[in-house]
Amino acid sequence: MYHYLKTILSQFLDLIPERKIYNDDYVKELDRHTRIIQIPGSIIGVFGMLGFAFDTDAKLHPEFPELFYFRIGYSLFCFSYIVFIFYNHFKNKFSSWEGLTWAYLTYAYLLFTAAYYTGRIADDAPYVSGYQMLVMILPFLPLPRKTLFFYYPISILLFFISVIVYKPDLSTAAASYSMQNLAISYVLGIFSGLIMERYRFHSFLNHKLIINKNEEVTKTVEEIQTLKSQQDGDYFLTSLLLEPLLGHETDGNALNIDTIVNQYKKFKFRSKEYQLGGDYVSVYNLILQGKRYKAFINGDAMGKSIQGAGGAIVLGAVYNSIVIRSKMDPTSSNRSPERWLHDCYLDLQKIFETFDGAMLVSAVLGLLEESTGTLYFINLEHPWVILYRDGKARFIEDEIHYYKLGVMEVPTNRFISVFQMQKGDKIICGSDGKDDLVISESGRYREINEDQNLILNCLEESDGDIKNVISILKTKGKFSDDLSLISLEYKLGSFTKPGVYWKEAKKFIKLKQYSKALDVLLSYNSALEISIKELKYITRLYEKEGVLLKAMEYASLALENFPSDTRWMFHTSVLYKRLYSIYKSKSFLEESQELSERVRLRQPSNIGNLVHLADVCRLSGDKDRFVYILKQIEILEPDNSKLIELREKT
Repeated sequence: MYHYLKTILSQFLDLIPERKIYNDDYVKELDRHTRIIQIPGSIIGVFGMLGFAFDTDAKLHPEFPELFYFRIGYSLFCFSYIVFIFYNHFKNKFSSWEGLTWAYLTYAYLLFTAAYYTGRIADDAPYVSGYQMLVMILPFLPLPRKTLFFYYPISILLFFISVIVYKPDLSTAAASYSMQNLAISYVLGIFSGLIMERYRFHSFLNHKLIINKNEEVTKTVEEIQTLKSQQDGDYFLTSLLLEPLLGHETDGNALNIDTIVNQYKKFKFRSKEYQLGGDYVSVYNLILQGKRYKAFINGDAMGKSIQGAGGAIVLGAVYNSIVIRSKMDPTSSNRSPERWLHDCYLDLQKIFETFDGAMLVSAVLGLLEESTGTLYFINLEHPWVILYRDGKARFIEDEIHYYKLGVMEVPTNRFISVFQMQKGDKIICGSDGKDDLVISESGRYREINEDQNLILNCLEESDGDIKNVISILKTKGKFSDDLSLISLEYKLGSFTKPGVYWKEAKKFIKLKQYSKALDVLLSYNSALEISIKELKYITRLYEKEGVLLKAMEYASLALENFPSDTRWMFHTSVLYKRLYSIYKSKSFLEESQELSERVRLRQPSNIGNLVHLADVCRLSGDKDRFVYILKQIEILEPDNSKLIELREKT
């Protein structure tokens, strides 16, 4: 029983070993947070009590002049702290009396004195309510959780002492109600304080672990550079670093996933053969906004053997940390797939920029939604992505818009590519090792394959099986570089086709009998029987009828099942803005902005969407974003008539 209770208490109080390990660093982080809020907090403290001191208290409790001194004392205390802080900043002095000490003292003064004085007039419900607010402030302050267990008992003791000494009339219904609420506020303060402090600590811990991980990566790369002159033993150690970073979460019924990594450098260590190179492949499960995705990456780091392996290790370590953070952090996992890919690219780019061009990596970053087969990807100067469909292979790209990771210049016209897969489709990504085949050799002369369509022919010959492609490529020539391939086959059924009511509804639409057409399309027993095309028509028919809430419901359902339709995403975003204009609900405006931002990540030069997004930002009060979008419109179309209208609305 004792161990059972101990386990429950340990889980409730989050008594994990990391709290002792990182306690000093955590306290320093809290001190940094309180130093940020100490000046605005002191300013609020100076003026926050003056209205009560000079007006309210004198009217409501003229028999209690001590309230005036309590409030004026707090204002003077905060003012003194402001002078003290600015003096230290002027002298460039670091004082331990700032930060956490400031928070301890100011809140202790406020809570303890308020507890005593409120106890004296505990029969005054409004003043007790004000004290409840002070009690509930503590969970929101960046203080160690031990503060809860010190400050609350002391304040309760002072409150009871004051009640005993001054004997306020607590027999009234209002007083009893206030005391119950005060007790509840203490209970809520303790529980919410523990919850918020747990979230605060784990956010700090995640950040700390990522920093430690990046430090380990930097240390690993430095170690790799010192091992360049060593032979097989050194290569073996390096391969051990890379192997754990290769993700293989290929489970699930929606997809068949195959990966191949064939590094060019082969070596033996203790009678076993190993390989080492700069190619990298990983696949992970990821949940974004409640939907399951496969997050995948295929990368090719610059350099041969150990140099390339260094880049692959950095790529793998950083990408793994991004995925882990996305799985652990609710905020990170609440992003759209477009935003997640964009942020992932920026995080990787920032890391590789620190190498000043000495380490470059080409890659394809992608997300594949399992339920709909929607593919989102970014190509960073990597060989083009291949689609294998119905026995034929072709590229789904024809140009590259991003530079390699590590190139100091980040392109301004970057965007997220979106492709809709069908049942049986295979998406294949691979490094340039599949193309750089040595066709013939004569002394020092080597003829390298220059036909980029060679891989397409080999895929068709192998029926899309990347494992057989390797043996077929060997018949065409010798490998001269690292080779990696990843194949993602979509297995779920195609989208529902227009059903039995479609033809009848279409006749009514041609006759402009929209109400009858709508009634016909709504005759299906379930929304699952309605095709995407019919969902869109239902949306537009409801719009014609002026029933925008229903239109929004079906528009969202169509987008949910077919998110690759960028035009429909824009249409749905505009529909949400129309709903906002009617109902003035901020949630509609937030949805409109979210969808419009996704469209912008796909089509950054879409003027219509930019104008719409700017107007949404204006309506939501996001002035900085509004100004930024206006500048983008001005760059693309300086003479756009909507630009002038938007400026006039500000």
